[in-house]
Amino acid sequence: MHVQNLFRLAALTAFCAAYLLSFHLPEWTSYENGPIEMAQNLVLFAGGLQAVSYGYRARTPWRYLWLAITPIWFICLGRELSWGAVLLPPIKFSTSGPFYSSAVLPYKNLVAPIVGLLLVFSLGLFLRFKLWTICVFAAKSRQLPVLEVVMAGIAVLLMTAAENHMNMSLESYLGYGQIFEETIELSAYLFLFAAQHRLRLVESYQ
Repeated sequence: MHVQNLFRLAALTAFCAAYLLSFHLPEWTSYENGPIEMAQNLVLFAGGLQAVSYGYRARTPWRYLWLAITPIWFICLGRELSWGAVLLPPIKFSTSGPFYSSAVLPYKNLVAPIVGLLLVFSLGLFLRFKLWTICVFAAKSRQLPVLEVVMAGIAVLLMTAAENHMNMSLESYLGYGQIFEETIELSAYLFLFAAQHRLRLVESYQ
C-alpha cells in the first residue's frame, strides 16, 4: 500500500472509530500525556520533520512551500504540549485527568508574539513566491488533496462540537466526550499528514 493511502486509511479509521471508542476505551486514554495525545504529538512532530526534509531536497518554489508549512506543524505541536507545560507537574487533577497550564511558564508572554511572527513568516513566503500557483498545478494534475483537507475540516468541527463550543454540542450522543474529541483530533492531524504527502507526489511530477 502506498504511504499516502496508508495514512489516509489510518485517518479514516480514527475518524470512523471515534464514536465507538468513546463508549469502550477507558477514560485515562484521553488524558493529557495519555496515549491518544501522545499519538497526536507524534504525528505533528513527524509532519514537521517531513516538511523540513521535503524542503531540504526541493527545488524552488517548492522549497518555499515546505518552508512555509513547517512552522504550522510545530505551532500545533507546541499548542498540544501547552508550550511545554505538560513537561512540568500537573497543576491539579480533575475528572478529565491531570490539568496543565501554560500560565505557569516564565516565557508565557513570549508565546503569542513568536507564534504571530511564525504565521506572518509563512504568509509572507506564500505571497512573496506566489505559492498558490503550486495549488493550481496540483488541481490541474488532479492531485490537490481536497478530500484530506475537507475531512480535516470536518474533524475540527466535530472537535469543536465535542467541546461544546460555538453553540454546538454532541454531549448527549457520546460516551466519554473527551475520548471522541481527542480521537477526532488525531484523525485531523493524520488527514493533514496524508495531504502533505500527496503534495509531495505532485512535486515529483514537475
